[in-house]
Amino acid sequence: MARIDNKKNFRGTIGNVVFRTLDGKQIVQSKAARRKQTKATKISGSEFRQCSTWAKQLRLGLGSFLVGLNDSYMYRRFAGAFYKALQTNNQLPKGERNPFNSTMGSLAGFEFNNHSPFTTYFTPPITAVLNNERKLVFTIPAFTTQTELQFPENVHKAELVLYAYSTNLGDNATIAEDYTIIPFDQNSPSQNETTWTSLPLPEGSFTLVCAKIMYYRMNTFSVKNYVNTLKLNPAVIVATFGDNG
Repeated sequence: MARIDNKKNFRGTIGNVVFRTLDGKQIVQSKAARRKQTKATKISGSEFRQCSTWAKQLRLGLGSFLVGLNDSYMYRRFAGAFYKALQTNNQLPKGERNPFNSTMGSLAGFEFNNHSPFTTYFTPPITAVLNNERKLVFTIPAFTTQTELQFPENVHKAELVLYAYSTNLGDNATIAEDYTIIPFDQNSPSQNETTWTSLPLPEGSFTLVCAKIMYYRMNTFSVKNYVNTLKLNPAVIVATFGDNG
């Protein structure tokens, strides 16, 4: 149904014709035809919605790691990256792919905060390998603290958090987690090679391996005052592990 507004312009629809006003001018358009979804389109849409659900579960599970210090579009970027990773599985048709039968390795390098990319603030490579005991073995080579770890102005202490989060992506989201914290001091010229081994990953789990830098100052009573903010919280996915890689 169409009506006339106080400026004598039509608004609304009559049959297949749409009347509207744009920049003070009367616009007349044909009503867009309703497209019939094919079976393939429905499956693809369903798969994307499922990926969005999985991505949301993971984001919520990582809540204690991220503490809300991610950029405002992270949830959209993460859902898109998750779906893109799932699409690399060319062996199974849409609708049958999931994080447990797909290699989700392209999630590695995903930045949780685009305002402070992790690789800008911490340049040494972090490797995580799953051994025969299903334990993650982390290795960081020796590096020069003053040139390969960026500190904010007037902040000279930092901690690297290595975090492994395992989930079944079901009702009981978190089924295991483990972490370690490695301290750094800007006044220490170099850092020796660091290794850390996690607890065993549960069978049938999907695991995100993450890292972030936490900056802090020490007050008079030797209490850590962390200075990370929505603009400064370098955090990244290092690797993923599931039944298929």
